[in-house]
Amino acid sequence: MEYLSRILKGLKQAKEYKFHPRCGKLNITHLSFADDLLMFARGDSKSVQTLHTCFKQFSAASGLLANLTKSAIYFGGVALNVKVEILQNTGYSPGDFPFKYLGITLDTKKSTALQWQPLIEKTVIRISSCITRKLSYAGRVQLVQTMIFDIQSYWSQVFILPAKVMKSNKSYSRSYIWSGTNIITKRALIAWEKCVCLNQLEVITY
Repeated sequence: MEYLSRILKGLKQAKEYKFHPRCGKLNITHLSFADDLLMFARGDSKSVQTLHTCFKQFSAASGLLANLTKSAIYFGGVALNVKVEILQNTGYSPGDFPFKYLGITLDTKKSTALQWQPLIEKTVIRISSCITRKLSYAGRVQLVQTMIFDIQSYWSQVFILPAKVMKSNKSYSRSYIWSGTNIITKRALIAWEKCVCLNQLEVITY
């Protein structure tokens, strides 16, 4: 992958290659993590073909080939005849937005409430297993702090999470801590109506 990165970074010297409009200032040609790879180019035949040639050079040297059933090209604002030409030259199929990359749903438009559902579902799945539902109060607190909040933090590195999503995630976590259930409840281990809060405490000594 380091060899592939060096080849793709060298594209900025190629006259036939043009950066994606949103990637030019940062000189971004690709993003990669393990075997997940995103490559960016302007939506013209020469740029995409130059990018594809670099990848074929990497394949010839390493023996690693792209899985055509799991690979796709995503277009934005590209004429139909140019799309057809690019697809014929590369052999990939056209992809549709939104799609997932490293578990995160990516789209060119503002995310809808339905697209945030996987984040909430991940929280519910974590607290629904037989093992986690048998944890003690301290164990449930530890699970929420280490695992559930980490999932939310991972998503927030990419997106600004809507307040509604954060509130829902918080409600599930709170209900799980207090009652050990995977549904939103208002139960609590403390009888708040019987608690007395002291706003000011005065100590008088003689």
